[in-house]
Order: sequence, then structure tokens, then C-alpha cells
Amino acid sequence: MLPQARNSFVHQDETNSKEEATSVNTRRRLILAAALVAAAVIGFGVGKITTAPAAKASAAHRYTLRVGDTATIPSVSQRCGVYTEGGLPELYCARSLRPRHQVTLFRGSIVIWKVGNPDRPAWSGKP
Repeated sequence: MLPQARNSFVHQDETNSKEEATSVNTRRRLILAAALVAAAVIGFGVGKITTAPAAKASAAHRYTLRVGDTATIPSVSQRCGVYTEGGLPELYCARSLRPRHQVTLFRGSIVIWKVGNPDRPAWSGKP
């Protein structure tokens, strides 16, 4: 075989291997892009299915509660009532079934504590 022919075959093999490498890299990128798109679609779908529905109440409605009134918020399974403590009104909210925390809203503060332990709040702050 002639040296020129041998060089031609070697050059052709190098060209083919570069094309194959480019082809493999392109396929890898396409597969990676498809996997990312599939993961995003699946994640969005699962998020839409598992999230709780928004409250059905309209923001245009305003309710005035007086001492002794109670309100139920079905979308978050909460029941709230207006009571007095120390002569001042408070809005007290907790879950109806198996409450874990209780929330009390005063005019100037918010207090959250674990059920059955009102002497030591889990969190308190100002609105």
C-alpha cells in the first residue's frame, strides 16, 4: 500500500471518529434536554395535584366578628373565635380536629403556642 493511501485512510478514520464524537455529544445533549423537560413537566404536574386549593372566599367580602362570634375556614381546617382575655378582645384560632398549635391575635401582638402549654409560647411577634 502506498504511503499516501495509508495517510488518506488514517485521515479519514480521524475525520470519522470526530464526526462520531460530535454525533454522540449531540445525542447526549438531546437526551439530557429531554430528561430535564420531562422532570419539569412531572414536577409541575405533581405540584398542581398535591397543593391545596385556594380559599373560595372573595377578597371583596369583609366580615365583622364580635365577642362570642366564631368563624370556620374550611380551606385550612381552622376554626376561629372572638373572646376576651383580661378585658381585651382576642381572635383565637385552632384546628377543629387534633390541633397542634393555637394562634391568638391581639391588637398589638400575635402569639402561637403548642396545644396545652399556654404559659410558654412557641412564637410571638408583632403584626
